Amino acid sequence: MYAVEMINYGDLDVLTDTQTAQRPEIKSKQVLVQQHATAIDPYDVKFRQGLMGTDKPTPLIPGSSVSGQVIAVGDEVENFSIGDRVAASTHLKSYAQYVAVNQSLLAKIPDNVSYETAAATVLGAQTGYQMVTVDLDIQPSESVLIHGGAGSVGSAAIQAARLRGAQTIYTTASSTATAYLQAIDSQVQVIDYRTTALIQALPEGVDVILDTIGGDTLQQSLNVLKPQGRLVSLVEDATDQRVQHSYLQSNGQRLETLLGLVSVGKISIRIAKVAPFDAENMKQFQTLKHVLGKLVLTFD
Repeated sequence: MYAVEMINYGDLDVLTDTQTAQRPEIKSKQVLVQQHATAIDPYDVKFRQGLMGTDKPTPLIPGSSVSGQVIAVGDEVENFSIGDRVAASTHLKSYAQYVAVNQSLLAKIPDNVSYETAAATVLGAQTGYQMVTVDLDIQPSESVLIHGGAGSVGSAAIQAARLRGAQTIYTTASSTATAYLQAIDSQVQVIDYRTTALIQALPEGVDVILDTIGGDTLQQSLNVLKPQGRLVSLVEDATDQRVQHSYLQSNGQRLETLLGLVSVGKISIRIAKVAPFDAENMKQFQTLKHVLGKLVLTFD
């Protein structure tokens, strides 16, 4: 089958096309998905660079977003059938024509949601949605600070927090992203991290913080987190008892709920560029920085 492989960890040259990748064989609780679209996520870039570890032997097929059609089902699969339009976030192996996916990760794609939009939702947006609804469990009337609101995690988190009834939502971003963010949520208050210190912008503090950056940002965030507040970081932990280090625990049912919100316009997923799936386009997309919206590759 056709796929993009990593022949080693490192720069863009380690990505290469192959027509001879082995088509996966499914286990009893898996389905085989024929890919229609996949997205470029920051995790994919970091993994290729070796920043997420180098323990997995190469060559390997990277990628973490699946969006396609079921063409085979395992003997113990329930609720999914051949022909279903499905999406999932997998750990690796999605940069290929066919992907084996465990049923627990799978979500059905609503009829009015495109494969491209579904692919753009499964990793970053699912992470932001999980952080708001599960890890932080944001409640009505709470004030919320979401770092990196212009990214896929942050933008989904802003919208999910609004749906949860958050009283006031702040986000950090560059001033150039303000219009983009306010098109997503007209009431979000944007703090330009390059010119304004958090303590200056939020002298009364906030109840809840989602940290997508870490380092000094995490430390400065603790200065504006209320004494009984909650902070979840996707990047690192801290000794402060108010801090929890978390990560995406991909869940098909939760993803299906999220895609349902996308289908009725309650959460917006923005796509910046779409291109045909191949190694050259993948390399080009992985060089782009500060893009507003997702980068998607299509197999059609």
